[in-house]
Amino acid sequence: MRFENPGALWLLLVLPFLFLGLGLWGWRAKKEIAETFQLNLRRLKRSQVEKYITAGVLMALLVGALALPKLPFSSLRAPKRTGEIALLVDVSGSMAAQKDLDSPNRLERAKPILYEIIDRMEELGEVGISLHGFSSIARSLVPFVGKGDYPYLKESVKKVLDIYATPGEGTSLGRPILNVAEKFSPDAKVKLIILISDGEPFIGITRGMREVERGWVEEALKKAREVGIKVITVGIGEREGAKIPVHDIKGEFTGEYAILQGVDYISYLEEDGLKEIASQTGGRYFFEKNREGLIEFIEENLSLATTEGVAEEVRGYRHIAHWFLLGSLPIWVIFARRYLLIK
Repeated sequence: MRFENPGALWLLLVLPFLFLGLGLWGWRAKKEIAETFQLNLRRLKRSQVEKYITAGVLMALLVGALALPKLPFSSLRAPKRTGEIALLVDVSGSMAAQKDLDSPNRLERAKPILYEIIDRMEELGEVGISLHGFSSIARSLVPFVGKGDYPYLKESVKKVLDIYATPGEGTSLGRPILNVAEKFSPDAKVKLIILISDGEPFIGITRGMREVERGWVEEALKKAREVGIKVITVGIGEREGAKIPVHDIKGEFTGEYAILQGVDYISYLEEDGLKEIASQTGGRYFFEKNREGLIEFIEENLSLATTEGVAEEVRGYRHIAHWFLLGSLPIWVIFARRYLLIK
């Protein structure tokens, strides 16, 4: 046992003399009273001794707490996780789709997922995370940063990640993966892309997985497998479709919706492409409303920082002053009931 304030223990040498003096003085006064009123001295003597023994134990515990004792301990710390994660988020116009005007759009629903990932990675260890927005191409919004810069990363998600934050025409799933694949460190043991999108390709004025987009996707899958990138996909959107409200420069709804070929454009969650990309790279697909296991899957795919994943032993000291204070509580109750309360 060690003490952070060992000087307080000197009081233990003073207490016996203090209680001896007080005891003798108190006993003399009680003895005079007992002789005057013809009381039982033997009973008074026993009560006096019990009182000062109780008070002595109580004071010793309080002095012990004041000395701030602590005990050595050792425990096993879980191995830290390392690797690099690229957050690749769809910021094309379809991510502005809303089920209704009172509901958040798809991009706003994606942000809590990003916060969950960042918060969990902060607990795991030294994981590098970058942030990219994409439409038909990907653009780096925050380069790979360590957990010391995670607060900046979260602020960027909040304030920088927005619809059309990345220029481009339409939406591609293949080209953005190719763009981000070059951003990882060559020596990174684990490379993960977390792609969040409604999965709806839109090349030029043509929606759907056309021949050009199919070529980009095939090239992206080949590249990911070559350099060891796993792509985890998260689908954000409405399977039944949703409209895209049009806002003015002040951010106010104009009363109109995005139009395609003369009718309101309905944007759908298209999961097939997202599922294919994930399965072909060793990742996994998650739907926004049923993403249980997402954080765990990311964690499982990160490297262990320690050799062969062995947990390291942590040694330190645990403060136990509260034990002394808790131990003194019942003694306080006994002392107060017997000697302080008026009967």
